[in-house]
Amino acid sequence: MDLRRLIAIVRAWFPLLIASVVLAAGAAFVVSNLQEKVYEARATLIVGQSLTGVNPDYSQLLVSQRLSTTYAAVATTRPILDAVIKRLGLDVTSVELLKRVVADAPTDSTLLTFTAQDSDPARAAAIANALAEELIAASPAIQGREADSQGSIDADLKATQDQIRATQAQLETLSGLPKRTAAQDAQLATLEGRLASLRSTYATLLSFSSGNSSNLLSVVEPAAPPISPISPRPLLNTLLAAVLGLLIAVGIAFAAENLIDAIKDSDDIREASGLSTVGTIARMKGDAGRNQIYQVAALLYPRSGVAEAYRTLRTNVEFASVDAPIRTLLVTSAMTGEGKTVTAANLAVVFAQAGRRVLLVDADLRKPGVHLMFNLPNAHGLTTLLRNDEVSLDAIAQVTEQDNLRALTTGPLPPNPAELLGSQRMRTVLGMLGTSADLVIFDSPPLQAVTDSAILSSFLDGTLLVVDAGRSRRRAVRQGREALARADATVLGAVLNRVPAKAHSDYADYYGAANGSKAGPAGGPPKPGAPERSTS
Repeated sequence: MDLRRLIAIVRAWFPLLIASVVLAAGAAFVVSNLQEKVYEARATLIVGQSLTGVNPDYSQLLVSQRLSTTYAAVATTRPILDAVIKRLGLDVTSVELLKRVVADAPTDSTLLTFTAQDSDPARAAAIANALAEELIAASPAIQGREADSQGSIDADLKATQDQIRATQAQLETLSGLPKRTAAQDAQLATLEGRLASLRSTYATLLSFSSGNSSNLLSVVEPAAPPISPISPRPLLNTLLAAVLGLLIAVGIAFAAENLIDAIKDSDDIREASGLSTVGTIARMKGDAGRNQIYQVAALLYPRSGVAEAYRTLRTNVEFASVDAPIRTLLVTSAMTGEGKTVTAANLAVVFAQAGRRVLLVDADLRKPGVHLMFNLPNAHGLTTLLRNDEVSLDAIAQVTEQDNLRALTTGPLPPNPAELLGSQRMRTVLGMLGTSADLVIFDSPPLQAVTDSAILSSFLDGTLLVVDAGRSRRRAVRQGREALARADATVLGAVLNRVPAKAHSDYADYYGAANGSKAGPAGGPPKPGAPERSTS
């Protein structure tokens, strides 16, 4: 799919794309603002004394790292969570609280992080801090010692430290004397021995204290109430929803383009049939419910954009046949209702307006329409010529309201149209018709319905394939083109009919006239020979 095709799809589905983006973004913004805000607080602890030790022991550091994962698992157990609920007076169960807290312990770090989420920022911080404090309170039992034993060791450490300070003070006092007696020298020696003994005792007690262990828990950073919530995030959600809405709309558009088999533009025609588009005709307003003569825009509204489009088609047909001028031209379509009769009638009018003697022949012997276009009787016509070689063309060809244009209707409909059109008599009639006018235009049945058009196309100089924009199917157009190829028809190109006014607006604005904006006298068809009224 080339860039032009992509741009065409985007233009065709642009309203849906914009609507999807706006709806998705608006819905996300509204829902985000209606959701309850969630705040997140974080408390950080450290396992061991890697930050306080002057010379950290590597083995203790490894033990602390391994213990941190154990502490993280213990922090989210039911006893710890129940203690947090009791401390803060929370109206939740331990299972519900577990969904709102996370304990994280990286394997390569001694740090332990507690994260708590809540709709109240202060309560979120309180939960994270309470979880840290409850774990610290439970840590002596985790280390394998009772709390009272640890307390006794800590008390002995404090007492020994006090004795060391007192003994050190006495030593400094005696050492500062200018003269000492023998008794004072003996006391000084005793104090020095006692100080050494106290320091040894303190070192021993310190080795049993948790303050020097690898499983000590300390708070590095307490949790603080967060300022902004972590969710919802209206702007982010709105942006993501807009992108998602756009992607869904684009997916729908491209899926529809591939699933819907309708022809919409010249590129579709080229892809389906390989034909170039020699004419683009805008959809005429007010087609339904009106007399079919109002569809002959080239006759009734000669200054309209539609009439100008038919004149452009006339020019393209003339250019397509510079080397071998077209004397007989077939207008057909792949399916019924695509506007082939309207195209044939208007094309005949614009050729006649250019000074060519034109004969419009209705060769649709199943569902004729030319006589309806020009309000003509259909008692005699093409079938009359085919049945009776004594009848002259001038006797049954009917004049129209357009100078230089005559119409040959079908006449009585036969039971065997295909056999009649493929007969030798039909070839004789075609030769007679070709000498009666500068250009003979044939309206014919749809290619997919019957074989009549394919038969005729093999006898004539050129063929135009009418395609209804938005209605004709790619498969039908492809099959119609193949039918013409099998008949060895000379196909001049395709006529894209009934193009939506929006797609044709630039063209219509250039000529300054809306479709069907100019009517004959009193809003009806113009009288024969009536001059065209200027629109300038």
